[in-house]
Amino acid sequence: MKQAAIFRYAAAVGVLAGISAIGMGFYIHAAQPKLGPSWHVAGILVTSPRLLLGLGIVMIIGGVLTLRNPALGGLLVLVSAVIGLIYCYTHEWHRLDLLKVWALPVILGWVAGILAGYALAKSVEAYDGPAEDDVTAPPPSATPG
Repeated sequence: MKQAAIFRYAAAVGVLAGISAIGMGFYIHAAQPKLGPSWHVAGILVTSPRLLLGLGIVMIIGGVLTLRNPALGGLLVLVSAVIGLIYCYTHEWHRLDLLKVWALPVILGWVAGILAGYALAKSVEAYDGPAEDDVTAPPPSATPG
């Protein structure tokens, strides 16, 4: 598979992860807005739906950025997924409920990061392969014949 195609897949999966996070944020806001305790960050109340919506937007930005800078875009999507997992695991009494909500965005975020890393790995040349100026074999023009 070509490197550019893998970048496009990584971007598409990253955007899809963001869309799923935003969709789940709206669903949770309508169904159960007080799912789990809230975080208080710098005077801002961070609830489950707000975190899903905010990190969904960051995932979409990261997915689009993957087309231009795959390392930075993949990291944005992955960091958003990790923050969601941290939120789930710090609320031990609602952990399974939160994991049900965060499952799809986290899995898609990890897949987007893996695809971005795989495409970056294809763009780097191996340094332990045979050298171009290998002196053990004579050049084709120097062989008698």
